[in-house]
Amino acid sequence: MTYVRVTGRAIVNLHSANAEGAVGNYMALSKMYIVRRTGDPAKPYEIAEDVVVSGNMLKHWHAVKTVERLVEAGYQGLCDFCRRFVMFRSPDKDVKTEEDFIKRCAIEDLHGFLQPDQQIRRESIVKFAFMLPVEDLRAEYAAITHNRVVLAPEGKIQAEEAMMVFKREYASGLYGFACTMDLAYVGVPLANPVEPVIGPDERKLRAKAAMLALAADLLTGRFGAASSRALPVMLTTELICAVAKQPLPNLVHGFFKDYAGESAGALKAALDSGLVKDLRVFAVGDVPAKSLAILPEDVVTVVESPVEAVVKAAEVVEAWLS
Repeated sequence: MTYVRVTGRAIVNLHSANAEGAVGNYMALSKMYIVRRTGDPAKPYEIAEDVVVSGNMLKHWHAVKTVERLVEAGYQGLCDFCRRFVMFRSPDKDVKTEEDFIKRCAIEDLHGFLQPDQQIRRESIVKFAFMLPVEDLRAEYAAITHNRVVLAPEGKIQAEEAMMVFKREYASGLYGFACTMDLAYVGVPLANPVEPVIGPDERKLRAKAAMLALAADLLTGRFGAASSRALPVMLTTELICAVAKQPLPNLVHGFFKDYAGESAGALKAALDSGLVKDLRVFAVGDVPAKSLAILPEDVVTVVESPVEAVVKAAEVVEAWLS
């Protein structure tokens, strides 16, 4: 049994990770209303619109990077759609049970699926929250004008297609993120969670690939729309990655200014109450390190980079997954 909880913060500059479609020649970013605490007793909360990155976007790219890791390892347990990064998660009609779906494809095992014709579904065991500009600093965004000049073979600008002008918004901010992975259920039908339907080595391979996809890809900015010309300029500055053998409370989203202290408090309460007995926590950054000092020394490991933190957590997952 293995459960993973991740939270943290990252500087993300000049991203266009989520867009809402073009209106004319203008491509706008996804925006939602967010509640923030003000610290003012007279008006303790405020709500304002800000630029967000959807959990669906992060989930898609995590699935893509998981496929890459599995293919690199020579793994064959992927359906044709997922192998081509087409994450329908609405599988073929000829598969009749959740167990069969799990056996056939690692992505449908990890990220869930819905087959409406057969009325079969599997909830995702990998979940992502929206990335939000943090409580104490809003994001800023602006539009950039792009154009393309079309030349004839003789070098003359073709009048009909001379200036293909469009505008696209880009944003910069300090973003909080959070995700959960209930890897105890890798290879286990959720409709009848008694025992795995795939072997232990295959379960460990799928779980490890899911962890490494987070480590070397999402936490370094390999996600989002328009990434061919606007790869997020990202630096993950703070991270808490907790792994437990027992079901683990969610950590507080990195959006909140006191997320590290609140997350540390939740982990301590889980340990002190006996809800969690086997716990390892990996941290990056001064704020998480100081907050997690309330936990036993043998539980917490502070490292220099988010990649190192999640790779070490993946090793624990591999060792603990039974």
